[in-house]
Amino acid sequence: MVASNRFDMGRSQALRWLRDMSEQGVVFSLYIRPAAIEAELERVLQQELDRGEMLDTLVEKAAGSTTGAAVFYAMGRGWVVRPPFPLSEDGLRPGYDPGPLKSALEKDRKLALILVRLGRYAVGVFEGEKLLSGKAGTGLVHARHHKGGSSANRFARHRLKQMEYFFTRIEEHAREILGPHLDDIEYVIYGGARDTLTRMWKQCAFFESLRPRTLDRLLPLREPRRATFDDALRQAYTSAVYEIIE
Repeated sequence: MVASNRFDMGRSQALRWLRDMSEQGVVFSLYIRPAAIEAELERVLQQELDRGEMLDTLVEKAAGSTTGAAVFYAMGRGWVVRPPFPLSEDGLRPGYDPGPLKSALEKDRKLALILVRLGRYAVGVFEGEKLLSGKAGTGLVHARHHKGGSSANRFARHRLKQMEYFFTRIEEHAREILGPHLDDIEYVIYGGARDTLTRMWKQCAFFESLRPRTLDRLLPLREPRRATFDDALRQAYTSAVYEIIE
């Protein structure tokens, strides 16, 4: 029976971890591009491992990652790293080869962060850790009305209008902030409340135009504001690591 543990690491911590891994006696390294298929991973890993819980767990943790994965295996232990940004390399390599993952983690990205919860938002463009342009603001959106009747229906319509106006303001400011950098922005990352963002995406055409560069992840920020940019950027560069032990 195998045990699996997950831990998240920021960029500097992940790079230190990669250096320390050189002492773990890694037998092989496997790089996987985004959204790899389980059957293909199984086929590749069976070149090195017998079919069993270790192989199955490595496949489970690596397959379907929207950013790809790096797999390292030492006798009786395996690690799967889901990086914050998509890997561009794949393939099975003998021994310990941290190169592609290290390069991906070290690279400074030009990112757009769009952080939204009802009543508050923050939009910023970053080059590495440097904020190039940003704006935060608020908007009046009343809380839900829980009583029934015609007054509740009127309140619901009024609240819907407030949300539409709020999303329109965010879209206008996002165009203003992101517009001068659109040719160079590598990835767009959202943070906040998914139900709120889903409403905004449906309403605003500008955010739909960003979809090809939008990463399929959501930063769990409770209160978007300019002061939370540092925390949001740290989360944007965070890797998920799964350690599997037989």
